[in-house]
Amino acid sequence: MSRTTRNICKTLDQVASNNEAAAVAVMRAAERIGDDVLKQQLFNVIHRMNLDAFQLRVARDDIAGQELKRA
Repeated sequence: MSRTTRNICKTLDQVASNNEAAAVAVMRAAERIGDDVLKQQLFNVIHRMNLDAFQLRVARDDIAGQELKRA
């Protein structure tokens, strides 16, 4: 696997991890909020952050898999 590919995969994984960590932090904050509308909006944001993290990991796996096929 080339250095560039490894760096891209590492970056995608780091961004996905950051999204997941931020989603947990927002979840903890949302649990303390009494406003149900705001709480639901935050839960929607959390859901999107986790979906984005998943998509980043899929992209990372695709890039790594394509690189291995070329080798």
